[in-house]
Amino acid sequence: MIRTLFAASLLCMATAACSESTKVSDDLAESGSYLDNPTGRTERVVTGPSAKAVRIGEGGPRFDACQSVGEVGGHVSGSLAVLSAPFDSAEKIDSLSPGQTVYICTRSHDQQWFGIVYDKSAGSDASSAIDCGVSSPVRAKRNYDGPCKSGWVESLFVVLVAG
Repeated sequence: MIRTLFAASLLCMATAACSESTKVSDDLAESGSYLDNPTGRTERVVTGPSAKAVRIGEGGPRFDACQSVGEVGGHVSGSLAVLSAPFDSAEKIDSLSPGQTVYICTRSHDQQWFGIVYDKSAGSDASSAIDCGVSSPVRAKRNYDGPCKSGWVESLFVVLVAG
């Protein structure tokens, strides 16, 4: 009996010693980097080291680069912060007023953040907005690179108006 227990505990220790350790990261910017760039090639950074570019073309080449249009709703502070990445501690890069029209191009995995493209000069009048280049299809998924601004906002404060 004692030999069996001793052998079993040695087997458990040997198995534990041989098992491979894996590191799991809770940092969204770090853990998502491989998914966005599996080849390891360098891409343009929006702002700061923890920035995450807004991706367009996620619906494929038969759909508009950004598939939805939204309008900024009321926020406690009166304006909605636009961040450089989809998490609370990301750098604030702009703010939007209620009624501002935005293109919704992508979402975070947990649906709490929208990756948006917007023309701040147009305000709530989408008809006066410059062509941000997201109302027609693009060949492949890619990071948005202008001429309008882009960033991440809390999805709770954006109301879908077209999609």
